[in-house]
Amino acid sequence: MKVSSILLSTNLFEPSRLPSKDGVRWQNPKLSPFLTRDIEEAKNLLVGLSTDNDVANLLEIPVGQLLYILYSQDKNYKTFLIKKKSGKNRSIDSPNKSVKILQEKIKPLIEAHYRVKKPVHGFVGGGKGIVSNAEQHKKKDYVLNIDLQDFFHSINFGRVQGIFKNTPFNMATPAASVLAQLCTHNGRLPQGACTSPVISNLAATSLDKKLVQIAKKFHLTYTRYADDLTFSSNKSLPSILVEKIAEDNGQYKYKVGRIIEQAIIDSGFNINHNKTRLQHKSQRQEVTGLVVNEGVNIDRRFIRKTRAMINEWRKNLLEAEIRFIKKRYNLSDSEIKNRKLNGSIYKRAIYGNLSFIKMIKGEEHSPYLTLCKQVLELDNNPPYFVRKLKGIFDMYDIFICHASEDKDKVAIPLYDELIKRDINTFIDCFAIKWGDSLVSKINTALKKSKFVIAVISDSSVKKSWPMKELHAVLSSEIGSEETKLLPLMVGDGEALLKELPLLADKLFVAFDNNIEEIADKVETLLKKI
Repeated sequence: MKVSSILLSTNLFEPSRLPSKDGVRWQNPKLSPFLTRDIEEAKNLLVGLSTDNDVANLLEIPVGQLLYILYSQDKNYKTFLIKKKSGKNRSIDSPNKSVKILQEKIKPLIEAHYRVKKPVHGFVGGGKGIVSNAEQHKKKDYVLNIDLQDFFHSINFGRVQGIFKNTPFNMATPAASVLAQLCTHNGRLPQGACTSPVISNLAATSLDKKLVQIAKKFHLTYTRYADDLTFSSNKSLPSILVEKIAEDNGQYKYKVGRIIEQAIIDSGFNINHNKTRLQHKSQRQEVTGLVVNEGVNIDRRFIRKTRAMINEWRKNLLEAEIRFIKKRYNLSDSEIKNRKLNGSIYKRAIYGNLSFIKMIKGEEHSPYLTLCKQVLELDNNPPYFVRKLKGIFDMYDIFICHASEDKDKVAIPLYDELIKRDINTFIDCFAIKWGDSLVSKINTALKKSKFVIAVISDSSVKKSWPMKELHAVLSSEIGSEETKLLPLMVGDGEALLKELPLLADKLFVAFDNNIEEIADKVETLLKKI
């Protein structure tokens, strides 16, 4: 007998016996969303399960209650449709509360036994995702995209049962059948169950092995993100891998070659031929929705779409939400009337887009910041990742540009005096923290500052960084009627101007330990704005 069977052979989670007028009544314990065992212990117990009783003990539930949930309830899932980009509908099966709890209990145990393969980037964590997947194919001459047909739904009950019966789980048929029942709906993996991603990766293990071998043979890079397969190379791909079959509206169509197609079929999957694309570097190359020609970037159309959604929100949130729901969920006017809409669905869609842009480009990406600023004007209570940017959009009154040699005698005393007067001032030594991007922080602060005090001295004119900041401000003034640069001369002002002819038309202030006088002038300027 397996170790797990010995440990689990007696069900420790039986219903409670309660007296009643009619004799005895049995009450199942409330279904807990958490296992009492730690993951490591539970992971080991998952291996070698024999009976439905073993599964029930592992999930810490009476066996009768487990079997009732899995086999006796007709409404374990709620099914709804989401419209795809192609216009077709995607079926989403969302489990009820009881099934969801059991799936969430078993999911981390299954994941603990899945050894992530190098080409796999979907649903595996560890820093892998659509970005890491796309990174593998950037700056390549050729990118081949292949899509698997009905990926989750092609993995049926028998395949899931087989996964649990084989290594690394090695379960007996009764236990494997119970877990397969828990993880499938209508005899297949449901889109909407938290267990489906890891089981799909387990089911695709043989596919990944076959395609890795093909990639090595033809010197290709191969990755898989769920049902998206990508091959890339700096050499043209032979027809045995991909065939040019027709020209449609000036663009060629391609068919997956017999070697790759046979490997996919032998692994129990099929190709969605309508989505096969071979992209040359002269075209826009996309991998998992990201552009990879020169690096990993978001398609500009996605930014424009998000901007348009925010503009629709500004015009009328509820009307925008109705249009969005009709298109996204394929609902009729009568179905929409029965819903209590308050704009939250539309807002979530926009915040999802913003989160995606942030993930790819970072939160200091200029278009991202612009979109977030627009949203903050519309929503008093946005998600934290947007709300925390509010301080960034509050402009600095003054940016102090200086060389390190002028920090202690000029820059910091001036900063202290301005702060004392409630003048919002940026100075790098206080604003930039350990780990921050120096360039991004300074560039952002320069853009947001109303005025820039440039401390010009014999030291600063010889240093590249203060001069870069100075020239950046001068460039921003070109074509603008606004004056932003305020030169503060430390030393012989006329001699310093000879080093900087672009400042010849600027009125400067000479520094002579006159901190309060300089602060007075700054206050006067700010009051005029």
